[in-house]
Amino acid sequence: MTTPSRAFGPLDQTRTGWQAAATALARPAVDLASRGPDAMPVTMSNHSHAENWFELLTRPLWGLAAAADAVPDDLWDALAAALARALDPADDWYAGDFGDADQRCVEAAAVGWALATAREHLWDRFAPKAKDDTVAWLSQAYKTGVVDNNWHYFPVMVGHGLDAVGAYRDPSVAAAHLDRIGEFHLGGGVFKDGPQGRVDYYNPFAFHTYALLHYRICGDDRFVDPAADFARTFRSWFAADGAAVPYGRSMGYRFAQGSLWGALAAADVEAVPWGEAAGFSRRLLAWWWDKPILTPDDRLSIGYGYPNDLAAEQYLTAGSPWWAAKAFTGLLAGADHPFWTAEPEAPGPGTDANPAAQAVHVRDAGGHVTRLNGQSWRSKMRGGKDTYARLAYSSLAGFSHAVDGPGLEAAAPDGTLVLSEDGVHWRGREDAVSCAIDWSGVLTTVWRPWEDVTVTSELQAFEDGWHTRAHVIETARRLHTGEGGWCVPRDGNEAAVANDRVAVVSRGVRSEALDDGGNREAALVWPMPGTHMYWPATVLPVLTGVLEPGRHVYRARFYAGRE
Repeated sequence: MTTPSRAFGPLDQTRTGWQAAATALARPAVDLASRGPDAMPVTMSNHSHAENWFELLTRPLWGLAAAADAVPDDLWDALAAALARALDPADDWYAGDFGDADQRCVEAAAVGWALATAREHLWDRFAPKAKDDTVAWLSQAYKTGVVDNNWHYFPVMVGHGLDAVGAYRDPSVAAAHLDRIGEFHLGGGVFKDGPQGRVDYYNPFAFHTYALLHYRICGDDRFVDPAADFARTFRSWFAADGAAVPYGRSMGYRFAQGSLWGALAAADVEAVPWGEAAGFSRRLLAWWWDKPILTPDDRLSIGYGYPNDLAAEQYLTAGSPWWAAKAFTGLLAGADHPFWTAEPEAPGPGTDANPAAQAVHVRDAGGHVTRLNGQSWRSKMRGGKDTYARLAYSSLAGFSHAVDGPGLEAAAPDGTLVLSEDGVHWRGREDAVSCAIDWSGVLTTVWRPWEDVTVTSELQAFEDGWHTRAHVIETARRLHTGEGGWCVPRDGNEAAVANDRVAVVSRGVRSEALDDGGNREAALVWPMPGTHMYWPATVLPVLTGVLEPGRHVYRARFYAGRE
């Protein structure tokens, strides 16, 4: 386990340095994938082993195609040779035919993208049979059924690849997918990720990134304005130190979070000043460059701030993290583009309310971002309650995943309120009955953990690093309550606990919880190891109480900041 800076050297924040970074991160994946499916690690996934291996082979293409001219020939040779075997139905390495809503369609988009942007580096290395196999396989992908969400872009990207090599396709197929994408637009550049989808990082690293790359390839600008609109509010999701607020599914894609900034440059769309776009992009990759996110053989691991399968949904495999390579699409902008020449600009404090996303982002004076959240959980996704339905998320302190087991140690309720009938088994917010955001950035959400329990939570964050939570709880049953502040690393922590206030400091991060009503006790909880997104072991300030049937009001303040 190591960091990219240790494995590959310091990050050079020039275009040449980013080309080298894209190549360095891709090489361990290509080296392993080019040994064939049998070399692919077995990872938990709801896909076949062949599909998992194909992810490992193809996802680095998102970055390599953008950095194409700087990628060594031996890497292109290995990719072309392995891809030729993967698309040959007679070969043992064959990636497989398509079923409806098949995972292979995702990776077909990466192949189409690479052919559309770096044709001479890949296609020209194929023998005639490999070219025929590639066209036949991509033609399958172009016509296959997709999941009814951001996946509608995948056949579109496949179509661009077929165009690049002179193969026929029916343009009405891509047109129908693009029309369906337009139906997901909620306004203001915000897209829901399918009929039952949420607003999360699939907006920037899927919908808007693909829209801008599509525009670059063919000039279709129908979704350029929504991408620009979203970018202007997306600024509030990033801390001054580069960190993005962790929230939603597929956090295992890590710095794909910043792909929108590079895609704007690739499409030459100045949605925000180029100095701002450059700053968000460069600081984000620098933040990740010093995190222990690699395996001992320098591959991107499954996890977030460290290798951790617990942080992964059921569809993530050992090849999945290379979706992060989409962060390098800005390399398609030339060295003289202002995305590369402008002086990076740092963001200041501010509040951004986004009703369509049911969220308020507040960047405090220390540069850290608190997300106040009104969205509901995603029951389909492993960990969907924690990734989508906590009341607050933090760029500085991350968040935790609950695990099976008794007590608040297993519930790990940072950023949220949890309730229990027995003080052992805990339940937090899942579905939201409603969410409202007022002009000042106060978010109010109503939720019902049981049919006879209604909680109205009012949330507000401030530029001094504090945020407040007020809960009106109407219950017909006796309840135990636990409400968490923010976790800090467990090692070397120093804590002070009073009756109604608790503070803990570790590795320069300070977390405090203060009960304003005097009706709860302050304490420290040691969540189960591996539950947190940033740190393997943590300590959490909590406020605990017991409610009898009736109407009750809780008020509290929570702080996270640097010492």
